[in-house]
Amino acid sequence: MNGTIAPARPDTYDMVVVHNSFRRHFRALPELVTGVAAGDVERARRLVAFLDELGTGLHEHHTGEDELLWPLLLERASTNAAVVLRMEEQHERIAELTERARRESAEFASAADPSVRDRLAVTLRALATAVDEHMTEEERHVLPVVENVLTVPEWQALGERGREHMPKDRQLVFVGFLLQGVSDADRRKFLAEMPLPARLAWRLLGRRAFAEEYREIYGTDPE
Repeated sequence: MNGTIAPARPDTYDMVVVHNSFRRHFRALPELVTGVAAGDVERARRLVAFLDELGTGLHEHHTGEDELLWPLLLERASTNAAVVLRMEEQHERIAELTERARRESAEFASAADPSVRDRLAVTLRALATAVDEHMTEEERHVLPVVENVLTVPEWQALGERGREHMPKDRQLVFVGFLLQGVSDADRRKFLAEMPLPARLAWRLLGRRAFAEEYREIYGTDPE
């Protein structure tokens, strides 16, 4: 009997949780924007602030992959180089759409003009589609490779980079947006991997702060 123990491999479920959060909120934004009444600058600015934060989070997520994930995959799984190159091209396309949305949303926030609103909604729909297509391909073609060729510390470094670039005063609220809509099992698993002080802070402060922001944006209580 061979006593060699196979090395632990990354559990990439946390990436899917992050992806689903981005999908959910980018899909919702076009309808939220089109629902803004002409001249309602306050509502327009609230949604634009949410879009800016969401876009920044997506940029940091993709930058982490560009810096820490793609080089390792190209080195260790060269037969998948075409897939990695496609991921990089999709990042560029998403960045272009995000920048267009930023320009249009800045204009929209200034006066809540209906023509700008409708143009922004078109861009947001294209962005949501691009994000969904990219993340679906990544989950199907990249994450299985990650589980085979990366070590657990290398995978964890990607998550740590993301947390380092997240504003400290927003982390608890971001947890709420990440966990909104996930299954009870996934929620428990996600929270179990957080440090104990962070879990306590989420329960005591984070849930309430997230619920307030969610109601501001969506007009309903979180699920």
